[in-house]
Amino acid sequence: MIDKIANDARVYTDIQSLERLRYASNKNPDMAKKEVAQQFESMMMQIVLRSMRDANKAFSSGLLDNDQMDFYQDMLDKQLSMLTSGNGTGFAQMVETNINQQYKAQQPAADLIANQRAEAAMHENIHVKPLFDIDRTSNNPGSATIVSKYEKLPPASHKQTPFNSQDEFVKTLWSAAKSAAKSIGVDPKILLAQAALETNWGKKILPGNHEQSSFNLFNIKADPSWNKQTTLMSTLEQKDGILTREKAAFRSYDSFIDSFHDYVQFLKQNSRYSDALNKASDPHRFIQALQEAGFATDKNYADKILKIFSSHTFKAIVAKLE
Repeated sequence: MIDKIANDARVYTDIQSLERLRYASNKNPDMAKKEVAQQFESMMMQIVLRSMRDANKAFSSGLLDNDQMDFYQDMLDKQLSMLTSGNGTGFAQMVETNINQQYKAQQPAADLIANQRAEAAMHENIHVKPLFDIDRTSNNPGSATIVSKYEKLPPASHKQTPFNSQDEFVKTLWSAAKSAAKSIGVDPKILLAQAALETNWGKKILPGNHEQSSFNLFNIKADPSWNKQTTLMSTLEQKDGILTREKAAFRSYDSFIDSFHDYVQFLKQNSRYSDALNKASDPHRFIQALQEAGFATDKNYADKILKIFSSHTFKAIVAKLE
């Protein structure tokens, strides 16, 4: 449909084609943006041709120098400008790039994050891509404008993380998860599943200082009250609809045990998570309440954790430890 409208819009006198283009933009935004860019290029070509005609008027005379000829010449120039747009000046491509940038900047942070977070294939081998999608230092739910994503990291070295498999991830962290979970009355398996989602089973843990691991399993940022170790990462922040790259500090720990216990303290100290803590006895309700409180803006965050929590592989590994 967009292609048909694009062809229709090549006739200068067909004003309705622009209205049809606006309607069709809801069906195929990408194609519509391309056509809009070409329309802008056409307008620029009109200005160029008009300037050329105006420059020639000083030398015009004779039978063809009259208002009627100027009128039809102007129509011809406008039609030519539409027919030549998108055929090599490069202006349309530049306009389209600008439109795409503004379109992305105007998207709500939650939409941007949801689009960027990789969909986890929650089967026997679960691979997830961590994404820091919220300012986890704020006490105001829903106020976060962080669209934070650390730079693509290479596979973690043995110096940064000891995990070579999902089995090793669970076995290594099981005791720490149990200790932390006990203090709030939650199933330790749900904390492990959450850490697995956040770090892709320990393969994407934030690097700390001196090539060591940050041991940050839940991607918690360092607020002004945090006076311990931090690690700086590049982030994207949305301010007034504009995305800007900045450095953000994330908490760094001495061990995974510290990470688990700080996470629990983080939940206790932020009143917005009180409802989640009240539902701690039910892992499903707990993680859902955590999402609703604003821990993550990905609308599928809780579902992804619960799919890991309920997977046969995860259950089989934990069964050997219980």
